[in-house]
Amino acid sequence: MYTKRHMPSDLHENLNQPSSARALRQSLKETQANDTHLRLYLNFGQQLFTYGWSVNAANNLLHSLCNLLSAQHAVLAIESSGKLVIYTQIGQTLPVGARVPMMGILAMMLKNPVQFAVHENKNTQLWTHADLQHHECLIPIALGQHGKGVIALSGKKLVLKQAELEALHAISGLIALAISQHQGPARSEADLSILEKLTPREREIFALLPAGLSNNELGIKLGIASGTAKIHVERVLNKLGVKDRTQAAVKAVELGYKS
Repeated sequence: MYTKRHMPSDLHENLNQPSSARALRQSLKETQANDTHLRLYLNFGQQLFTYGWSVNAANNLLHSLCNLLSAQHAVLAIESSGKLVIYTQIGQTLPVGARVPMMGILAMMLKNPVQFAVHENKNTQLWTHADLQHHECLIPIALGQHGKGVIALSGKKLVLKQAELEALHAISGLIALAISQHQGPARSEADLSILEKLTPREREIFALLPAGLSNNELGIKLGIASGTAKIHVERVLNKLGVKDRTQAAVKAVELGYKS
């Protein structure tokens, strides 16, 4: 049987050549896109290798993503104690250090096990431009399907094709790995299973237990009624299988939450 393997090399190469001008243009675009993605990985990888995870590395990455995807505004937020904390940002967004409650779509997209999916036009509170014509995309950051944070992009000409989605998928994994190493030893599977039992609100309550706050103080801090805070505390205790909030606070400290 005569196959490509038996053909002369020049004939084999000709079979791989675009058959029309349109196909040639498409082939060139794909090549340029692949080169751009490769440069993005290389630059980010070199920064991580040389300097480790830092605000500068994250900021440079956001700028590269904005250029690649024609986004005007961008946010990289990291999950902390049941909230998303703005780590770095570009354009008209919430300021660095702002804490965003992980409610609604933000809680759903980071619920373990995290699935890679781009969520578009969810009208989150991340932006300050208030322009509804901007296209919004939310990308989960996860490692081993455990949520670490969110990349959010916004822009009137924001474009996400299949190649860009694949690039974002890979980048979100690299970011999650860098964040995990920066935060120290990874939590054990048992530790993670404790957190996965809790809803985002319960996780906020759990994170605040080491501070020894009363139900009333928890309610004031979270903007909820004292009775509601009490209900959340009781649910946390039941889910953790502990007798009182002191034992729950000890578990919270063991998982890295401080008073």
